[in-house]
Amino acid sequence: MKPPTRRAPRVAKAALLPALLLLALSAAVAGGRSFFRFETASDFLRGESDGVSIGPDGQVRLSPILTTLHDPGRPFVWALAAGGSGAVVAGSGAPGALTRIGAGEPESLAETGDAGVHAVALGADGTIYYASSPGGVVHAITPGGERRILGDTGARYVWALAAEPGGRVLAATGMPASVVRLQPSGAPETLFTSGDENITALHRSDDGMIHVGTSPSGIVFRLPPDGDAMALHDSEQPEIRALAVNSAGEVFAAAVAESGSPAPSAAPGIPTPGAAPGGPPPTASVSTSTAFRAVAATATGARANRGTSGASAKNALYRISPNGAAEAIWESDADRPLALALLRDERLLLGTGDRGRILRIHRDGEATLLLRADSEQITAAVRSGNAVLLGASNPGRILRLTDSPRTEGRYISSALDAGGAAAFGRIGWEARIPPGAALAVETRSGNTAEPDDTWSDWRAAEAGAAAPSPSARFLQWRAVLRSDGGSSPELTSLEAAYLPANLAPRVTGITLHPPGLAFEEMISTQTPQLQGMEHLPETTEAARNGPSRGALPVGSGRQLYRHGVRTATFQASDPNGDRLRYRVSWRERGDVAWQILRDGLRSPIVAWDTRAMPDGRYELQVEARDTPDNPPESALAGDRVSRPFTVDNTPPLVSDVAVTSDGQVRFTAEDAGTPIRRATITLEGGEPIVVLPTDGISDSRTETFDAAIANFPAAAAAVVITVEDDQGNRTSREAPISR
Repeated sequence: MKPPTRRAPRVAKAALLPALLLLALSAAVAGGRSFFRFETASDFLRGESDGVSIGPDGQVRLSPILTTLHDPGRPFVWALAAGGSGAVVAGSGAPGALTRIGAGEPESLAETGDAGVHAVALGADGTIYYASSPGGVVHAITPGGERRILGDTGARYVWALAAEPGGRVLAATGMPASVVRLQPSGAPETLFTSGDENITALHRSDDGMIHVGTSPSGIVFRLPPDGDAMALHDSEQPEIRALAVNSAGEVFAAAVAESGSPAPSAAPGIPTPGAAPGGPPPTASVSTSTAFRAVAATATGARANRGTSGASAKNALYRISPNGAAEAIWESDADRPLALALLRDERLLLGTGDRGRILRIHRDGEATLLLRADSEQITAAVRSGNAVLLGASNPGRILRLTDSPRTEGRYISSALDAGGAAAFGRIGWEARIPPGAALAVETRSGNTAEPDDTWSDWRAAEAGAAAPSPSARFLQWRAVLRSDGGSSPELTSLEAAYLPANLAPRVTGITLHPPGLAFEEMISTQTPQLQGMEHLPETTEAARNGPSRGALPVGSGRQLYRHGVRTATFQASDPNGDRLRYRVSWRERGDVAWQILRDGLRSPIVAWDTRAMPDGRYELQVEARDTPDNPPESALAGDRVSRPFTVDNTPPLVSDVAVTSDGQVRFTAEDAGTPIRRATITLEGGEPIVVLPTDGISDSRTETFDAAIANFPAAAAAVVITVEDDQGNRTSREAPISR
């Protein structure tokens, strides 16, 4: 009988054709519709995973099976040790307890009454070693049930234990920060003492090599079986929380950055150094960012401030070569690495807080988010056969993670914000679906940033069809992955189109520049071109000699002055990011109807020659329309009216002129539209002499002048009186001298 042919995994590409169609649309419509896209790991990590893992390239797959072995009824599980029989011993708090979990019912081995059991180890003969904090005493429980104090380290805290051949035990201590070897007789031998305050991480390899990490200086040390201790890496973080070593001798160090909490405080029930042992028992669990520092002690000197000021150091996982070369292969601002275990394939399992994430990390830093636990922190990890045992905190749990994948899991995106009411278009995805596996996508929508009862129900989506959810501001999608126990489906990307409801543009400001001020185009021909000006007016003396005022608009060249020209610039925005076209209209104050000045402007500037307008007070209206990116039936507009401005192209009048031979000049200047700005008297062949009105300041439309000209020439026959108003209009009159 011919064996059945195995079908190749299907690749769902129903999204590709819609995507190409949407790309084609994007070439025709510059604005309007947009996409929510999920293509990378960072895209998917913003959502919630329930029984699915997220790979380094954003692959969503069914995660391994995670089961709860034991609930200790305490907020924290601090330490785990696994034996060859499959049993696990857990140290928890608060208050401190020691529990053995095997094939039968969990067995309570000790109730210490202290803050917590932070260090546990199993000897080759099955002896259980543990230490309770505060206190530096190490206890032993033999396989036969005999209990005794193995020895006293002489320290205030014991943070980690490691069993050695021959019944010896290594203890990592705090205050002082030492590595102490306890002989079977209990005799202590100090192998290493750091200038730091605590040894917070301890690893012993089968060849006897010891590695430790400290706090609050964050240094990794190597202690050879024969030889002197050596500092391998001085990290930027204040605490080395966990260590692992692979077969190549590379050391992996989980380094926790300072949380930014202003005062050093230990976890509930863990007294800070200097506190008296046996303080009041803790009363509640917490999940503060300082809760899981082994000891958050204040140190003196510059190193004590590491990670507290600049927040530049992130939580990190370092790979340190045997020669001390170190590289941060994983970093995070949000996830603190609290537990580390080396897997059988020498990849790393990293447990974090405060989102209870469990990651699998390759030695080069390629990370997969395997799943999230129901607890807020993963505080301990140890390999046990084909599984990894995890200690979780807040709430306290003992978990078992296997290689076998789940048969169902879900990925739920965050609420995707369209920025306003929107219609949702085609949704498509790419996935690999092997035989026996299935993938379904659903969507829902609503108008609150956090989904609630007002959101629509979940509705099944079809790849290549419009998302089945009603128009709203927010869209959320979820993928349901299923398997019959074989290979998992794999979702690699997803995109969903949306078209925001069109919102009207807003004209937020109109700037009327001083009369006569114009702006040259940056790229001009031999004849200067004025921004926003259709026809170049004749240059007048008034504009040429006028004052330089006003700021240049964007894209402008130099400022120019042209008599009669008025320039307005305006500011406008569109909530949808649509391109805009502008219409500028004018009217005399008191009129109702607007007259179009310019239409179809692409740039927010207009200039025109006011000499075609009667003198008077006027207003401008600027209307912004989003027609370039919307069909005529749905295009919208917004407008704004400027402050009133004056058009005055009539020069002042000079009257009542009298000039005497002794240099006394009297006259009246009057303007119908704007105040008199300046008056000068010019003698034959001389420079103009500025004269002031009788009240000392030119600020009115009618001014009288009575000026005495010093050193007046006796032979002078006439003077020239020149008067200019605020609009740059100028008049000159020759006046004979009375003798």
